[in-house]
Amino acid sequence: MSDKLNLIQEWLEKHLQKTILIRKEEQGDLDETRVLLEGVEYKENVSTIDDYAEGSSLILHGPGKVLNEQGDIPLPQNTFQIYVDGLADCQAGEDGITMKTDRAKYFISEIS
Repeated sequence: MSDKLNLIQEWLEKHLQKTILIRKEEQGDLDETRVLLEGVEYKENVSTIDDYAEGSSLILHGPGKVLNEQGDIPLPQNTFQIYVDGLADCQAGEDGITMKTDRAKYFISEIS
């Protein structure tokens, strides 16, 4: 695992049992997801049926909801997958993590 991924995983592990907000910007769309973070796992070569997130991923475990104008939608299987192949940039600080992959930009912060 790269130093960038270690930095991200360390920040996430410091926030276990806390609620985090994940803001994901991809192709002009902004998605927000709230997760009560119970675990973090790195997996290489994750495959999916639709090939959307095939490759190395951070898997965030815990109950959560995708925030939606029509109403919040529960996360399937209590997991949130962050595709990390092509991780170009990341920064971690007290206020959160920013990261950019070749697919999306993320900002992850703790919700008080």
